[in-house]
Order: sequence, then structure tokens, then C-alpha cells
Amino acid sequence: MRKALILLSTLITGIVALVWIGAGETYDPTLADRELPAEIADHCTAAAPLEACRPVEFNRRWVGRTARGDLFVVTSDRCTGNDCRAWLVEKADASINTLLTFEKTFRLHQSPGDYPVIETYSELSSSQAAYSRFEWNGRGYRRTANRLVYRVDGAECGTSNECRAAAAEALKQQQVDRAVKIWENVHGVSWI
Repeated sequence: MRKALILLSTLITGIVALVWIGAGETYDPTLADRELPAEIADHCTAAAPLEACRPVEFNRRWVGRTARGDLFVVTSDRCTGNDCRAWLVEKADASINTLLTFEKTFRLHQSPGDYPVIETYSELSSSQAAYSRFEWNGRGYRRTANRLVYRVDGAECGTSNECRAAAAEALKQQQVDRAVKIWENVHGVSWI
């Protein structure tokens, strides 16, 4: 009886797999170089310096399936620094579209729908950075949050108000130098 149940379970699993991927097919989503949208593939413009126009090798990472097709994150490993971008690309049967261009430092989070929430981080200066959140609204991605944060001595103290509270706490702890550095870097005040 137990062997019959195992055999039946294996048979059902096999049938479901055949129906899911089709007879003789496997599901291995890919995005070839020739399929990259023009705004990604054509990284060289007439105004770009010659060294910026070296051939670029793009990395593609499949991140999910939507009702219309497959989602890929495209990046370039050669790009370093604050000006690097990543692209969320949807490859559908009839088209390939860039859904969002964003900073290369990012995180994807699952959401209730097919499209992930994207959170990015970008350094604006040695003392400022920004966190942004993008969510799918049914037609496209929209920025739903943007948070400007400050760093003092390499440590993030948070938003302007959070840094003000950190400076007050530093004063309570008799760390006057730390409090003055926060006030100088965040609020432009060099005295307390």
C-alpha cells in the first residue's frame, strides 16, 4: 500500500511538471545581449569620453516571473563609484522594457504582487546619503519614500532630527566633541 502511494505521488508530480513546463522543455529564463533595451546597451554617446566607451559586459540576474514575462536585474561589474546604475528589465513575449533605472546599491523585497519593492542607497557626499524606496503601482514604478541621512566620522546618525537627538544625547554623556561634530556637519553650527 505504501509503495503504491509513493508511486502515485511520483506519477502526479511528473504530470504536474510536464504540464507546467511543457513536454520536453525546461524553464530557464535568459536575457541575451541582443535583447538588452537600447538605453542599457547604448552606453556610449558622442559626448562620452573614449575610455567610457569600452565594451561593457552586463550581468543579468533573473529575479521573478510576472503575468507578462520575466524580470531581470541588469548591472555592469566594471562600473564603480556613485554613478553606477542597475536596471529592472521585463522580458515579455512581444517586448523587452526597462521598468526602472536605479542606483547599483540596492535590495529587492518581495511584495504581494508580481513586482518586487526596490530599496536603493546612494552616497551624495562624504557626509550625506539617501535611501529611496520604489513600489509598483500597477502601471509602473513610483518612488514612495526618500530619506536623507547624515554621517559624522563615518557613522550614520540618521535624519536631521535624529542627528539633533544624537547630539543632545552626546552632551548628556559628556561627549562634547561628538556633539559639536554633529552640529557642525549636519546643522552648520560650530558652537553649542
